[in-house]
Amino acid sequence: MAQQRFEYQVGDEVSFAAGHGMQYGEVIRIVAPGPDGAVEIQWEDGRREIKKTRDRALRLLRRATGLSELDEQRGHRRHSLDDEIAEVRRSDIRRRHG
Repeated sequence: MAQQRFEYQVGDEVSFAAGHGMQYGEVIRIVAPGPDGAVEIQWEDGRREIKKTRDRALRLLRRATGLSELDEQRGHRRHSLDDEIAEVRRSDIRRRHG
């Protein structure tokens, strides 16, 4: 399955898998927009670095709006489905323990 690329936005929280461990930071500037673009990131330790958006080690953790990468990937799904699943689980538990 091909990994989906995101259009990063200012304020997005990102992680970067480096050889010496994980780095966490926030996108502070879009250097070049688009899937082959670049973003400037300010890491937790205060350093600033420009990374290409197509870098596989760079991952979106949370949008500035509060959505996670999974929320964005699953955005097309109905949220009511979650409520339906929860209701089936509750009824199953009631039947077992009733």
